[in-house]
Amino acid sequence: MTWRVYAELLDILERASPGRSRRPRRSPRGWTLQELARQLSTGFPRIPRREVARLVRELVMLGALLRRGRRYIRSPRAIFVVGTLKRHRRGFLLVAPEGERARQKYGDIHVRESSAGTALHGDRVLVRVLGRLPAEAPARAHCTWEGRVEKILERAQAIVVGRFMRAPYAGYVLPLDERFLYEIEIAPGEALEAEDGQIVAVELLRPPTAHHPPVGRIVEILGRDGDPGLDEEIVIRKYRLPYRFSESALREAAALPDSVHDRALWRERLARDELKRRDFRGWVTVTIDGESARDFDDAVSVERLPDGSFLLGVHIADVSTYVPEGSALDIEARERGTSVYFPDRVLPMLPERLSEDLCSLKPGVDRVALSVLMKINRRGDVLAYELCPSLIRSQARLTYTFVNELLSGRIEALRPSGRLELSAEASFAHIADALRTMAELGEILIERRHKRGAITFDLPEPVVLFDDEGRIGGIIRAERNLAHRMIEEFMILANETVARHLARGPMPMIYRVHEPPEAERVREFLALVKALGFSIPRQGLRTPRDFQHLVQQFAKRREGRVLSLMMLRSFRPAIYSTENRGHFGLALEHYTHFTSPIRRYPDLVVHRLLRRALARPRASVRPKEREALERIAEQCTERERLADEAEREILAWKRARFMAERVGQEYEGIIVSVKEYGFYVELEEVFIEGLVHISTLTDDRYDFDPRRYALVGRRGRRRFRLGDVVRVRVARVDVDHHLVDFVLVGMPESRRRAS
Repeated sequence: MTWRVYAELLDILERASPGRSRRPRRSPRGWTLQELARQLSTGFPRIPRREVARLVRELVMLGALLRRGRRYIRSPRAIFVVGTLKRHRRGFLLVAPEGERARQKYGDIHVRESSAGTALHGDRVLVRVLGRLPAEAPARAHCTWEGRVEKILERAQAIVVGRFMRAPYAGYVLPLDERFLYEIEIAPGEALEAEDGQIVAVELLRPPTAHHPPVGRIVEILGRDGDPGLDEEIVIRKYRLPYRFSESALREAAALPDSVHDRALWRERLARDELKRRDFRGWVTVTIDGESARDFDDAVSVERLPDGSFLLGVHIADVSTYVPEGSALDIEARERGTSVYFPDRVLPMLPERLSEDLCSLKPGVDRVALSVLMKINRRGDVLAYELCPSLIRSQARLTYTFVNELLSGRIEALRPSGRLELSAEASFAHIADALRTMAELGEILIERRHKRGAITFDLPEPVVLFDDEGRIGGIIRAERNLAHRMIEEFMILANETVARHLARGPMPMIYRVHEPPEAERVREFLALVKALGFSIPRQGLRTPRDFQHLVQQFAKRREGRVLSLMMLRSFRPAIYSTENRGHFGLALEHYTHFTSPIRRYPDLVVHRLLRRALARPRASVRPKEREALERIAEQCTERERLADEAEREILAWKRARFMAERVGQEYEGIIVSVKEYGFYVELEEVFIEGLVHISTLTDDRYDFDPRRYALVGRRGRRRFRLGDVVRVRVARVDVDHHLVDFVLVGMPESRRRAS
């Protein structure tokens, strides 16, 4: 908790600092210790006063606070920020500030290696902001400010995963994370009978110092290369992902009744609703998800009205009925923040009894939901809407592939299969008619989205295929079809409608915020697309529509998908916030996440806020509630980023293991990135990327041309540019660090022979 208290106190100082408001909250005389303790008690009601006194003394010693008698004032010259130290894969260090206010003001703060002390990647640190970086500073990683680590508040690397190497006396562990730069000595008698080459989890007993390596003890042996599930176990330990539920949470889940019609459930929870549930069980309602989905939290229905408009129903599982605020289930869900999806395993936010059974909108079963009913005209405008608790019964569990084939006319009957489930009352004619109406409405909403200037990235997702024995059989691109886009538009519209409704009331709210990209990143991206010959608006790239027009140009070029991905990476990541700053990518003024409460905690919180707003629209709001929501929003943003990193890493493991068995094989691919040290090639046959290092281009000496983003030969003037198709051979694979090296087919064996 210490780092959170530091962050909260510094945030209090930042909010009250002169220049941010004409009427700062603090008195010009500063704060007494009692006043600071009272400020902190809003977020930390049980914090001891002696802990506040200790923290204040430390800030005085560091120079962040100045003491004037019994009062403390903020130093005008010393700026401190709490953040997470991150070591970039290219070697430089930066601190990502905690707290939305600090992130907006400073962004990532660059830290020199000599200014980091013994802090390691992932540690929570207190950093002193030294000043702005000079424009020509190397390895800036888009940082504007420079800082120095003053104190390590929390060690992140309590557990390190690595490969055990036996030594004469004990042994040592080589970390699998290249950002952990030290070999770890294993204390005598602490090797846990690990064998040479095994993957182990190590608890650090002593962190590294200036003259001594870290020392640890092995707490778990995860296995050897090739063991089933090893990659997942490595990633779970590395990112400290919760993978077991507490006994109290499991007891709560087991005690829940199987049916929504259970008398105890109605008496204890459902009957307490101040709003009566609407009964939509007679509607043609279906779920449409991926083939491997097991938690169905959204269902849709559509009806064509006599005046030619549409009545769209988006029905979302009412998880808040089963997970009361403050319960053991709620505490577990908040700690996770989101479900984490691996290729063949899920770490759910809620126990499977809820996520795959009681809350899942399975066909033919009555389920409680929160429904968004929207009357939409043929231009895609929402003419009227209704938000209400409901009771629904899905008629079919459909997949994107099935719906796309039906809309294409390749399916003429509705038959249950391994991935298709039907209720007893399901009718092919009714469901097919509803799907065709949904497709018509989906096309209208897609056109509306285009007209308002939203940016659409139809980028394929990697899908890992497994054989009958659980080995990786391939990694392919999952292309998006009309069914994906249709459901996406329905969910976006429901999220926007809920956000607009709640924004009009007095209640605080968690928004999904996507801010415009940073000017420097836009300039860098502009330089790239200009060098490749694309036309740019005279005013540059300012609005979502400007980026949208560029994406349309990309669609006509072979390297278009790569450029779309580079554009996406130049954007700021979307975050959760109680302050509504709009959604740049979707070109929307109001947006939230409401449609996935089984797998995202912010959606569950928004459900609770909506039910409260519907029952008591004029309810007063206490300041503590707003601040509690701010902390939830920040934590959910952090957990989402952690889950994204874990999901990317597990894919990197799978790709490396797949290619390790194919060294020497040849593939055709496209150049997706060009650097000073070589270029990256994405294979056509399998969705995998690897590096062709410049040292392997032996037919000439190549230089990087930054104006054309190409490698150019000095003598032959041969060029390797973004989008070029090349044929490569798999030369080397480093599985532990997920690196795949290619060589161009047809290159001479050495430069001497080429000359």
